[in-house]
Amino acid sequence: LLALLACLGLAQPTHETTSYLVQLCCTTLVFYGLATGPQSKTLAATALAAGMVGLVLSGAPTLALLYALGAAALYLSDTHAEPSERRHAVQWSVLALASALIAAALTWWLDAWRWKLAWPQELGKDWLDLARLLVWFAWPAWPLALWTLWRWRRQILHRRPHLHLLLPLWFVLVTLGCAVGTLPSDRALLLSLPALAALAAFALPTLRRSMSALIDWFTLLFFSASVIAIWVIWVSTQTGVPAKPAANVAKLARGFEPQFSAIAFAVALVATLAWCALVWWRAGRHRSAIWKSLVLPASGAALGWLLLTTLWLPLLDYARSYAPQASQLASALGPEPGCVQMVGLSRAQVAALQYHASLRLQPASRTTDCPWLVADNEAWPAPENLVNPDLWTREATIGRPTDRKEFILLFRRAASPD
Repeated sequence: LLALLACLGLAQPTHETTSYLVQLCCTTLVFYGLATGPQSKTLAATALAAGMVGLVLSGAPTLALLYALGAAALYLSDTHAEPSERRHAVQWSVLALASALIAAALTWWLDAWRWKLAWPQELGKDWLDLARLLVWFAWPAWPLALWTLWRWRRQILHRRPHLHLLLPLWFVLVTLGCAVGTLPSDRALLLSLPALAALAAFALPTLRRSMSALIDWFTLLFFSASVIAIWVIWVSTQTGVPAKPAANVAKLARGFEPQFSAIAFAVALVATLAWCALVWWRAGRHRSAIWKSLVLPASGAALGWLLLTTLWLPLLDYARSYAPQASQLASALGPEPGCVQMVGLSRAQVAALQYHASLRLQPASRTTDCPWLVADNEAWPAPENLVNPDLWTREATIGRPTDRKEFILLFRRAASPD
C-alpha cells in the first residue's frame, strides 16, 4: 500500500472523475482475486467477477481478457505442485477462463470491442517522451520492482512458476504494452501501479541499509523542497511578500483573485507539522521494519497533494477548469440567450458550459433556428453541411486565462435562414 501511495502518477488521475479511475479499481480487484484465489475462494471469486465486469463496462475488455487468460496459463503451468495444490490450481484456472469467457460474451453483447494497438509512431508518440513518462509516473515503485526482478531472478526463471512474482509481472507487462500502443499513455500506465507496487514490496527485505538511507535522503530533500515552494508561493499570493512568486502567478493566471480559507490553512498547517514529526521519527533509532523505507515517499506524496488541494485549490480551479471561460461567455450572451448551437466542442467544454453557464446547447444544424452559435477555434470554419457562415456574425472570442491556444468563438445569427 505504501509503495502504491508513493507513486507520483497516482495523484492526479485519482482526483479526476473518469473511466480510468474505474479501470484502476477494477484492475486492482482482478489482481486481488487472481492472487488470493486458492487461499480465500469466496472473496477472491467475488472480487474477480466484479473486476472483470467493471473492466468491460469501463471500456477495457481486452485488458480483462488478457489478465484472466495469462493468470490461467500461469496456474496450469505449475506441473510440479503437490496433488492438492495442483487440484486448487486447476480449479482456479478454470474459474479464470470462465470469467474471461463471460467477459468476452458481455463485450460482444454490448458491442464494446473498441480497443486496438498501434505502433507508437502511428499515434504520434515520441519514444523519448514515453521514456520520461515511464521514469516519473511510476516512481519510486519501478526501481524497486526492477531490483525485485534482479534479486529474485532465479525464482522467476525456475521451472516451477512462482506466482507471487509472475502474476504481478504479467499484469505489468500487459499494461506497459497498452501504454506503448494506445492513447493516452499515462492513463494506460496508471493500471500498472498496483502490480508494480506488489513487485516493489518484495524488494524491501533485500535492500541494504545504504540503499534505504539513499531513498530516505532523496525523498526528504525532494518533498521538503516541494512543500517549502508550495508554502512560499501561497504566502506570496496572500501577502505579496516575497513579490516575485505573486507576480509570476498573476502573469500565468491572469485575473485570479487570491482567496483565504481558515479551514484549508489549518489542515495544511497540521499536515506540514505531521510531516516534520514523521521526518524526526524516521531519523531516530527504532526497531527495524521493512516498510520504513517507503514511509517518507508515501507520506511526502500524500502531503504534497494535500497542500495542493487546500492552499492551492482556488488557483488550481481557476487555472485548470473552464469556469472563468464559461462565466465570460455567459456575460457575453446575456441573461436569456435561448438555445445555443455548438460546433467542435469537447465533452469537457460542453459539460462546463452547461454547468457553469446554464446554457441549452444543441448540435449545429442548418435546420436549427438558434440565435447563438459557439465553436471551438480549432473547429472553425465549420463544415458547410452544418453551418452557413454567411448567416453568422462573430461577437466575441473568449479564451482561457491559462491557455493562450484554446478559444471559444461566439457568433450571433445575422439573418434568418433560407
